[in-house]
Amino acid sequence: MQLLAADGRTLQVNKAWQALWEISDESPLKAYVLGSDYNVLTDPQLRAKGITPYLDRAFAGESVKIPAIHYDPAELGRPGRPRWVTAKAHPMKDTHGCVLEVMLMHEDITDRMEADQLLRHSEERFRSLVSATSQMVWTTDAQGLVVEDSASWRAFTGQSYDEWKGTGWTEAIHPDDREHAARSWMKSVEQRTMLETEFRVRHVGGGYRWTSVRAVPVLDDDGLVREWIGSNTDIHEVKLAEGELEKRLAEETRNALLLQKVAKASQTLHSALAAGDIARIQVDEVRDILEVHQAVVSLTEGENWAQAINAVSLSEKYAEFRAYDVKTDGSGIYATVCGTNKPMRLTQAELERHPGWKGFGKHGGAHPPMRGWLAVPLIGHDGKNLGLIQVSDRYEADFTEQDEAILTQLASIAATGFENARLYVSLKEQDRRKDEFLAMLAHELRNPLAPIGAAAELLKFANLDRERMRQTSEVIGRQVEHMTGLVNDLLDVSRVTRGLITLEKELVNFSHIVTDALEQVGPLVRSRRHQLTLQLSSEAVTVYGDSKRLVQVITNILANAAKYTPEGGTILLQTQARLDQVILRVVDNGIGMTPELTRHAFDLFTQGARSSDRSSGGLGLGLALVKSLVELHDGTVTCFSDGMGKGSTFTVILPRQVERNRISGPGENDRHFRKADKTLKVMVVDDNADAANMLAMFLEALGHEVLVEHKAVQALQRARAELPQVCILDIGLPDIDGTELARQLRSDPATGNMVLIAVTGYGQEQDREKSRAAGFDHHLVKPVDMSKLMNLLD
Repeated sequence: MQLLAADGRTLQVNKAWQALWEISDESPLKAYVLGSDYNVLTDPQLRAKGITPYLDRAFAGESVKIPAIHYDPAELGRPGRPRWVTAKAHPMKDTHGCVLEVMLMHEDITDRMEADQLLRHSEERFRSLVSATSQMVWTTDAQGLVVEDSASWRAFTGQSYDEWKGTGWTEAIHPDDREHAARSWMKSVEQRTMLETEFRVRHVGGGYRWTSVRAVPVLDDDGLVREWIGSNTDIHEVKLAEGELEKRLAEETRNALLLQKVAKASQTLHSALAAGDIARIQVDEVRDILEVHQAVVSLTEGENWAQAINAVSLSEKYAEFRAYDVKTDGSGIYATVCGTNKPMRLTQAELERHPGWKGFGKHGGAHPPMRGWLAVPLIGHDGKNLGLIQVSDRYEADFTEQDEAILTQLASIAATGFENARLYVSLKEQDRRKDEFLAMLAHELRNPLAPIGAAAELLKFANLDRERMRQTSEVIGRQVEHMTGLVNDLLDVSRVTRGLITLEKELVNFSHIVTDALEQVGPLVRSRRHQLTLQLSSEAVTVYGDSKRLVQVITNILANAAKYTPEGGTILLQTQARLDQVILRVVDNGIGMTPELTRHAFDLFTQGARSSDRSSGGLGLGLALVKSLVELHDGTVTCFSDGMGKGSTFTVILPRQVERNRISGPGENDRHFRKADKTLKVMVVDDNADAANMLAMFLEALGHEVLVEHKAVQALQRARAELPQVCILDIGLPDIDGTELARQLRSDPATGNMVLIAVTGYGQEQDREKSRAAGFDHHLVKPVDMSKLMNLLD
């Protein structure tokens, strides 16, 4: 069998095709046929043999039978036996009738052609024998009993006269033919009609040979039977040739039916979208095509090749087992097929001897006897295993190479269907989560805008007292911090998923990371009155990573546990040190997760149920960020839950490192807002008047002298006149952007030594490189981290 693409290229050949043309797997000719340079529609030999017009009709959508052609390898300078080959080309179409592939099935009819020639020779010999009266000629009396001797009968059968006279001749007839031969003979004798029949007669050379038998009655003058004259003619070769021809015709018919069924199954599978539909269609079609009592489609789960039975088709022989639906445990003969990604075809005896065969367990005593087993893996486009199709208990005989080839073809079609179905479901799920996320994002952003708007309106009143001003400022600060957190989460996920994040890795003490995370999440845990229990390793543990990002990982997991655990719940944080690993585990007694949510907990925009007070809300970004950051540290993160209401467990595993450099600890960068030790002259340049004035008020509160400008030209003139020590420049200025302003300040000897700090909404590495090239000493991202700015000024 040769599978062709719609443009005439060869997609696949099976072992029978290679055997027909005597081409091994390593042969360059096989590589050439399967390569992009070979095309059956332009093959000069096929055109010379007159085959191309038939192929053109097949690619146009017509099933075509190609007549017998004589192929001689010597014509191409290759060794090999000359052959007579016929073929059938069948197009496989989609639901719109467009040709997707053409299946070309070759049949070697060399033996049939030689048999036909042998038959002709046999018939010629038969005519010669008849003409030379070489038949066994015999006579009987009127009652059909042998009386006279027959030298030709004795010469053929080896019987003596005494052995064959009377009815002794029946002893030379084949045991299976004796009753038929005697009944036919006695009927002719009784009815006085000519005998014409066939039966096998023992030959003196050994064995039995088919003979054509004829006998006629000889009448006397009164019309009574006087005697019978008959003959047996050897037709053994003719009979064998007829049997072989009938067998070949039956096989040809069966192959044509199989081809039709495979094409129908292919078309049906291509039209299915759901994995369940594909599996159900597959098992029914396979069981019908291969004539088996059992067909099963199983898809793999996890990395241990465990099988989830997705569809089963059983004949009436197994009616009582139709409700049986037990998943295998990832071992045994099924796992062998999936693990090796290779078909397995076994007789029943081979199956029972196989070391991976486990029998039928508690059903062994009631299970009907089987006849063989055949399994073919489902392989994805990336070569990974998707599962397998298995059939067992063939109606007749053992599974053949042709059965394996057909099942392999159907498995290839089904694997594509399963992948498309999974992709379709995944896209629908991603689209649904995206819509939910956008709705949540709009809600989460509107929430802080409401109090900010109200505070802005309140500040318009001039008669607010100091306490009311302070409260209003705190409201604005809290809501801005909340919005900043949302925006930072979005930017973090975007940078991490696109591979744009740069980790600042160093050797850090893991206990310090845990301590920092506990400090950050402490207010949330206390506000929900949870009991937080720590079981920390007493052994000092070092990891190589970005301490800020690792703190973010643990904080997100703890915050997730706090949000999804009802008030007054318990949270356990454990750390464990192994020789080459650090394990952190967070266990809560919260709302738990369904198996479906567990599988998708680390996907973007995935959340659990939201509480009525929205305390367990969010954008579904935290755990996705956790997974990405942990993997960037060459670690793994997993989650587990026994079900809804039974809590959750999150486990992080990181590589453990041997300390080579100084390990950073907590408190090295901690600063509190306080008056500066030294007063600096600082210029703030920002076209956003509110932002510039608020920043100036903050710097003045620290004790610094502040100059404010909103345009670059005025800022350049004022800097040259008043010579500030520090310039905080917005990049996006309306007249001259901040990078150009920085270059002009650096190029002027009077202002060239100022400390220049860029303030911008862009914080990717290329943005930082651009600001450094313009002469900036530091790069801060809006909204400005005031603690970091204060540290820089100090």
